[in-house]
Amino acid sequence: MEFYQMPLFNKILVRDIEKAEKWYRHTLGFQSVFKFRNESNEVIMNHLRLKKYQDIMLIQSEDFTSGNGCFINILVDEIETIAKSISEKYVLQPLEQMPWNAIEMTIIDPDGYQITLTESNISDEDFEKLMNSVSKKY
Repeated sequence: MEFYQMPLFNKILVRDIEKAEKWYRHTLGFQSVFKFRNESNEVIMNHLRLKKYQDIMLIQSEDFTSGNGCFINILVDEIETIAKSISEKYVLQPLEQMPWNAIEMTIIDPDGYQITLTESNISDEDFEKLMNSVSKKY
């Protein structure tokens, strides 16, 4: 596992850190990078990673409210395969072609956090051309 300074990541408060880790691992493919334990050897923080720069920190807590004011957006490969593996009870918005050249779906994790999964259907080179042409208009 590669270690690096993370330019941006989300801290996510969760009620059951073990259950949350299993959900992120089995549902989306995240892996644990590091677990921080308290003096009783209980995991109170779990650093998860999907790919480079796709890091989240699960933080054990009982005192929080999750809502819809902030979505986690994750760029993924093979979104249709992932979509088929996600239980319907976690799907808020099924797969949809978006006007910004991406296929997306929005799911909810066991603690109520909304996650938008995005797969680009445009190459990096074509995306750069698209952005250059659009930015000239604005």
